[in-house]
Amino acid sequence: MGRIRGFVLSYFGKHYLLIFLPFFSILSIVYIIRISILSNRIALDAGEILTLYGFFLPDILFYTLPLSFVVAVATALTKLSEDNELITLFSFGMRPVALLRIFALPVLLFVSLMLILSLRIIPQSTADYKRFESDKEAEAELTIVPNRLGEKFGDYSVFLGGKEGDLYRDVVLFATDNKAKRVLIMANRGEMKREHGQFSLNLYQGSGDTFLSDRIESIRYDQLRIYNTIRHTINTQWLNRGWSRISTSPSDMALFVYNIFLSLSPLLVLGLLIAFSVINPRYQRSHAYLVSFGVILAIYLAASLLKKEGTPLLLLLVSLLFFGASILFFSSRSKARF
Repeated sequence: MGRIRGFVLSYFGKHYLLIFLPFFSILSIVYIIRISILSNRIALDAGEILTLYGFFLPDILFYTLPLSFVVAVATALTKLSEDNELITLFSFGMRPVALLRIFALPVLLFVSLMLILSLRIIPQSTADYKRFESDKEAEAELTIVPNRLGEKFGDYSVFLGGKEGDLYRDVVLFATDNKAKRVLIMANRGEMKREHGQFSLNLYQGSGDTFLSDRIESIRYDQLRIYNTIRHTINTQWLNRGWSRISTSPSDMALFVYNIFLSLSPLLVLGLLIAFSVINPRYQRSHAYLVSFGVILAIYLAASLLKKEGTPLLLLLVSLLFFGASILFFSSRSKARF
């Protein structure tokens, strides 16, 4: 039995790689296009592009793994049937239920990996991406071009006489919140700093004047720090609380149920794939790709329903429906015939 398991799984592995790589490449291109659209709004270097791709990689794997599994099982078993390999094994006494045992370990590995991706890695990478995007947009808004009017830093209009490396020269800031108060700040030098996610403009050797309706207040300083008032908030509440409060949030519950169902999908449809992929080539025609398309379509139609209105009860009912259909078709088609 060990040699048979190795033979079938090696066949499955070859088909899986041939299917996984194109799926992975196509989805990667989709996300690369998404990154390129983002690069039109904010400047990205090569390292940042790779970082963004790393944030998207768990999503790519989460959608590629089950698709590749379904198609690989269907095509591998159909090919083994067409080459009379399975028919030969059945003639020597192997029963179709042995195929369930052979694929048990790969299915459990796929399910475990997808659960880890969907319940932990993807939420973290999504939060990291949102944080990265917010920081880059903040940096873009805080880019000050020398010798140009209309530049902004928070509530201040900024004019720079020049720039040498990271240092600004001849900095002038002007702000007014109402007609009764105006603020004018000048500095010989300045530089942008970021500490703990907060941007500040550090000014050196300058003066500040506040023009009020009845007086003028002036100061001279060696160093002055002005913080940016723009706030880019990221909703990390869901990540911070994890899945501990899904019972109080219908949207979180639906997302949780959706992730669980897609993660379990290889286990739920294994019997269905075997039932329609194991054929006798003398009497039956191959429909591997049609079977794959039908199973994938059924999985994602059910998943889309769960993502909108998912509850634990609905997850249980849909899972039992898929699992029951798998057992029914496996028993009536494969187990009864072979």
